Amino acid sequence: MTICKRVMCCVAFFTCCATYTWAQSANPYILNAGNKPYLLRSYLMFEGKKRTHVISVGTPEKVNYSYDLKQGALLQVWRGEFLDVTEMWKDRGEPQLAKPLGTVLPLSAAPAVAVLADKDAAWPDSIAFDDLQNKGYVLDKSKMPAFLYSSNGADVSDKIVVQSGGGAVERTISVSNNKGPLYCRIAVGPTIEALKNNTYSIGNKVYTVKLAAETKAFIRKTKNGQELLAPLANGADSLTYSLIW
Repeated sequence: MTICKRVMCCVAFFTCCATYTWAQSANPYILNAGNKPYLLRSYLMFEGKKRTHVISVGTPEKVNYSYDLKQGALLQVWRGEFLDVTEMWKDRGEPQLAKPLGTVLPLSAAPAVAVLADKDAAWPDSIAFDDLQNKGYVLDKSKMPAFLYSSNGADVSDKIVVQSGGGAVERTISVSNNKGPLYCRIAVGPTIEALKNNTYSIGNKVYTVKLAAETKAFIRKTKNGQELLAPLANGADSLTYSLIW
């Protein structure tokens, strides 16, 4: 084959590849909630890792979030369109990834609830797969889920809803059969500043957390920044906070 023919073949090959890529992206499969929340199980890339037990929730208010069911972790929140599911539903559906749309606010892949030997002990990066037992979820009258699981010897309910008007999401974590010492990590960031009325600025005003008035939270330093924690009393306890961004 002459050099000219080889060049022509290469040009044709890359043109075909470009055309195929364009064709895939020209008609993406976009998923949005209608007049009630949409819950979707999928794989999700977060912090460079493929998370395999994720559920994403899209709402009529176009305030959305992704939750890791095997860590009890609120991974991210965002406003706008919900998900691009092209890689789940087109052709063979590989690599089974859902892609959030809009501007995403990443939070944390670490568990929200953990046992600490004392208030200064390091927060765990993850929970071993078999140490968290999922118990499904229940829907409220607005069809928003509360996720149920057992971990660290306690039963946990984790409910995340959109506040009226879509200005924030509200999260309520309730525990029962807790033998302690159990803590909830509410937020993590390079800096956390305590403001008035039990409100905290996370990461130089990247977002704000407002705690219920009775919540006794504290800020502590870590090797990577700061954390906002609150203890959960033995037996049964709950805490509620709003995430505003």
